[in-house]
Amino acid sequence: MPEGDTLDFAARRMQPLVGRVPTIETPLARHAPLQLARRLAGQEISAIEARGKHLLIRFASGLTIHSHLRMSGRWETGAPGRATRRPRSTAWLILGTDDLEAILFNGPVLELLTPAQVGLHPNLRRLGPDVLDGDFDEVAAVTLARRGPPEQTVADVLLDQRVLAGVGNVWKSEALFDRRLDPWTRAADLDDATLGALLARAAAMMRAHVASGAARRPVKVYGRANRPCPSCGVRIRAQAQGDEGRRTYWCPRCQPSREDASPKND
Repeated sequence: MPEGDTLDFAARRMQPLVGRVPTIETPLARHAPLQLARRLAGQEISAIEARGKHLLIRFASGLTIHSHLRMSGRWETGAPGRATRRPRSTAWLILGTDDLEAILFNGPVLELLTPAQVGLHPNLRRLGPDVLDGDFDEVAAVTLARRGPPEQTVADVLLDQRVLAGVGNVWKSEALFDRRLDPWTRAADLDDATLGALLARAAAMMRAHVASGAARRPVKVYGRANRPCPSCGVRIRAQAQGDEGRRTYWCPRCQPSREDASPKND
């Protein structure tokens, strides 16, 4: 599942494209109106950066390719002409040089932006502190979290990209388990120190994963519904949560509810 660490890995793998003039292909007819090959012809890539769950590929003219993977998108990077997991004819975008090729499959967002459009972009300009920044400020993130509705849960806060950019469903569940917090706890019921510690821990866990270079995330509860908790042995539960129905995984013993009447079911 693409989260901030996934995009950071993708940006790092694509760094050899920086300073070079790539070939550009958009195999699917739906992207022909973007005219990426024509508008970016002969231009060097000046920078490639991950910002939260967004990837920005900047060109010498100031134009920027912006992509967001959501649930189904994927960047694949490797030698030109290699076998890919999906047919190349279904790729949204192919950036290539004589020794490296980056291919985007799926994802709901692919657009070409001017510098002004990047600055005014409704999603990019509202992003909170990036969890992968070395100077991530949990105090600032807590301040942003306090602006949310009083019924907002700690799980909702972790997924709110306006509070902290980059956390997705995997690290949401893992950070809550690490801090032994019930996912349905209201953020308003936690003091600033406890909420800040949760946000800081989510950021630290993601940074540690990126630093390790490991392909797989070291999950303890995510995706482990009905399996024993690694800490206490009780069966891990899972349930859709929030307006988007994202699945949350938690241990009912290690993360006990603060209320006797809980809305959660097996």
